[in-house]
Amino acid sequence: MKQYAFALVFGITAPMISSSTLASNTILCPDISQARQIVDCPAEEEVKRMFKSTCGFERDPKAAKPEKCDSYAEFKRRKYNALWESSDGEFMGYVTCALPPAEVKMIKPSSVAVSQKNGLYKIACNYAEGIKFTLRTRSVCKVPGVKNSMVVMRADCGSDGSACKVECD
Repeated sequence: MKQYAFALVFGITAPMISSSTLASNTILCPDISQARQIVDCPAEEEVKRMFKSTCGFERDPKAAKPEKCDSYAEFKRRKYNALWESSDGEFMGYVTCALPPAEVKMIKPSSVAVSQKNGLYKIACNYAEGIKFTLRTRSVCKVPGVKNSMVVMRADCGSDGSACKVECD
């Protein structure tokens, strides 16, 4: 009986281990037209309350390069966002609530970047309007055709966004 149990366990786990170690998969930046908003946009009163509790007051409303608390307008630009996720739930990102969802869904990816810190790889897909969807993985990832700089690998996606892909082992 022990032999059958061992054979069954080995027969199931061996193909899974070998396929995951030998396989390389290509990860494409998500198609935002299929993404969904998973958290509602904050109300104006909530953004004002966050500003008051975080900053207290406007520090430098006329700053050339404003920080988050320099003005309420800058704070709102940075914090008036909602959490979105890709259709498969793998990528997530904060998207400005200043754009209607129909407009957001028409945006194409513009660039992709891969960074690594402490064995965790971050794939960042960048879109117009400052939108960024990210995926974190323990798999070793790289941007095809880009020399590994050991810090960040970046590539532009072209006009159709089809070049926005990453290879992970």
